[in-house]
Amino acid sequence: MRLEELGSVRAWAWPILLGGVALGFDAADRSVPFGLLSRGPLDEVAHLATAALGLMALACFTDAPRRFYVAALVASVAIDLDHIPVYLGLLPQDQRPITHSLATVVVFAVAAAASRRHRAVLAGAAAGLVLHFARDIAEGPPGVRMLWPLQQTASTASYRWFLGMIIVFTAVRLVLVSTGLPRTRVRLFQPPNPSRSVLQVQDPPPQPARPVREPQAP
Repeated sequence: MRLEELGSVRAWAWPILLGGVALGFDAADRSVPFGLLSRGPLDEVAHLATAALGLMALACFTDAPRRFYVAALVASVAIDLDHIPVYLGLLPQDQRPITHSLATVVVFAVAAAASRRHRAVLAGAAAGLVLHFARDIAEGPPGVRMLWPLQQTASTASYRWFLGMIIVFTAVRLVLVSTGLPRTRVRLFQPPNPSRSVLQVQDPPPQPARPVREPQAP
């Protein structure tokens, strides 16, 4: 198999594989009785596959450094660490923590705008959180309080929301890669231009003239 054909197969295989993993592990997560060890790994794999598929669709339009995508994948599963106080009985178990809201996304977005050095990482974390919450609202009760603290009502969606999201991500990636569209991508997080220091060359100080000795007569 030629390298071009192999690259074409990979371009088609990865979106389909990630879509199948997301749907398969999500279905297993819904069928297993609730338990931290029984449903936790299934849920996180579904979140990770969903985020990876969404980022592949996003990469068709934008050109971002690798650290952006790594931060997004990490954030898409790391946000569930806020459930630990719930499991320990420190927070109510009938709702998700308030960090599962768009307020957390806003915090990372503002931090990305304020920091030039870590902008790509912080923006990637914000993107990963959005993809995480997009799947959470389709898991049913207790939902996600997306508009906290402005609104305490939890948002929920049906399974069709999640299914449609996976189909759209997969179709966008496959269609755009196969057609080569768009021709150009928006480049994000361009590195700052290095400051060019202007060297001022100063003339060396004039050397004092040496006196010329006249030859002495014999």
